[in-house]
Amino acid sequence: MKNLIIYSLLTVLFLAGNSCTKDFLELEPKTGQVEANYYKTEDQAFLALTAVYDAYALQNWQFVPVMSDIYSDDAFCGGSDASDMSQWQDMESFAMEPENNSASDLWNRCYSGIYRANLYLQKQEQIEWVTDGLKEMYEGEVKFLRAYLYWDLVRHFGWVPLITEVYPDVEDYKNVPQSTPEEIFTQIAADLLDAVDVVMEDFTPADAGRVTRAAVQALMARIYLYHTGMSAIPGLGLTAEQWSDGNTVINKDYVQIALDEIITEERYSLVDDYAWLFSWDNQNNSESILEMQYSEKAKSGDWGGWNINGNFSSVWISVRNPEGDPTVFPGWSFAVPTWSLADEFETGDPRKEVTLYDAEAELTNYTRAYMNTGYFNRKYMARKDYIGSGGDPNHNFPRNFMDIRLADVLLMAAELWLDEDPGKALTYFNRVRTRALGEDAALSSIDLDDIYHERRVEFGGEGLRKWDLLRRGLGYAETMINASFDLPSGIPNPEDFTGRTFQGDTWGMFPIPASEIRNTNEGMLQQMVPAYQ
Repeated sequence: MKNLIIYSLLTVLFLAGNSCTKDFLELEPKTGQVEANYYKTEDQAFLALTAVYDAYALQNWQFVPVMSDIYSDDAFCGGSDASDMSQWQDMESFAMEPENNSASDLWNRCYSGIYRANLYLQKQEQIEWVTDGLKEMYEGEVKFLRAYLYWDLVRHFGWVPLITEVYPDVEDYKNVPQSTPEEIFTQIAADLLDAVDVVMEDFTPADAGRVTRAAVQALMARIYLYHTGMSAIPGLGLTAEQWSDGNTVINKDYVQIALDEIITEERYSLVDDYAWLFSWDNQNNSESILEMQYSEKAKSGDWGGWNINGNFSSVWISVRNPEGDPTVFPGWSFAVPTWSLADEFETGDPRKEVTLYDAEAELTNYTRAYMNTGYFNRKYMARKDYIGSGGDPNHNFPRNFMDIRLADVLLMAAELWLDEDPGKALTYFNRVRTRALGEDAALSSIDLDDIYHERRVEFGGEGLRKWDLLRRGLGYAETMINASFDLPSGIPNPEDFTGRTFQGDTWGMFPIPASEIRNTNEGMLQQMVPAYQ
């Protein structure tokens, strides 16, 4: 999968089409690789597949896990001051407007990836397939990735255009109406159900990062939990227990069976040592079900975003001007962990030290910038001993991001089985808890609060907390997020945390970008979320 990243930039040139001017399209191609003579061989199909993976992992100033942590009670926005990355400051302050850059960057990333997926699906019949099952597997991977991109769109914007083909003219895109959230979820279900039985069961090291059956099943469960939780909001038009492609219903029974299958087949196993789970030398490990692959090989120096194939967010979350620890690469101090997250860990829980880098204890000095708590995200912060050999070092950290891992499967399964089979739920729950705290820490009974606590300390800094809060209800999210702004006494910077109070009428969503409304025909795009109307 590392090879996918190397090819992706070249592949974008083959697929860029609609964004080009007429003069550019009329230039004589230098490589001979254009759409008219492409999509002929299995190797070319693989390159086109990589372009869709590229959009899945793209950060481009809108990396969803980082933004999700900032929105939640796990991280404050931070930065140099209150105007630094104002698009994130506004998100945390529940003051986003349609001109917000992160909203538009997220929208563009998703629809660029969807265009690539649609183009691949449209062109795949032209390819000379010689390997049995390869066409079906690639198609399944592309549909999974398209589903994932629509998942990012529907949970951030709600009502978005549903596009499943490549239109012949740009004017056609201007006339695509918004679909309802339920319609988008229906398309997501269709793509995931098409993918689940044709993607690979397991991968070799050379294929690490590619979609497997377990990744499809786990994403189904994650989306099911969000869909059913958010169905309590009448304005979204979601109906609990009826997430479907029109034929197959992905209900509680379905996802229980799917998660049990992942667990009992034992293709994946918990890493014995929680610290080793996040070692930069132990990526794509036995616990990782889906992992965004990042590489220093592109040696990027392009600050525009699309050409950055390293983990750029490692710099966003690292310490400003660190002194006293030669392993820390200086960063920009965004998404600083909250005191609320730090206090969530039980005494002696080793996950606290793995999750939180305590700059006050581990450095002799550093810049205590805006919203400083003294904590930083140790799991993913930048490290000097992994600087790339070329390009801008800020762009080229080979630190993958674990999107889905077995511990999440176990805790989702524990939640889903809690009522029907509390014994099974407890077994799954304790596998995660005792991996970190030892067998003596096993609980004899659990409730939903126990599971939410375990999820928070297990996945701190991994971008899941926002979605856990929302699916438990807007009232719950409001209570927890507002409580994270209850500050410890005696801190030197209380004024940094004022004016950030949860606004339930955002529904955890972003405004539709004003640039997209301007670029479509009148009435095609409207703000449907109450906060942005």
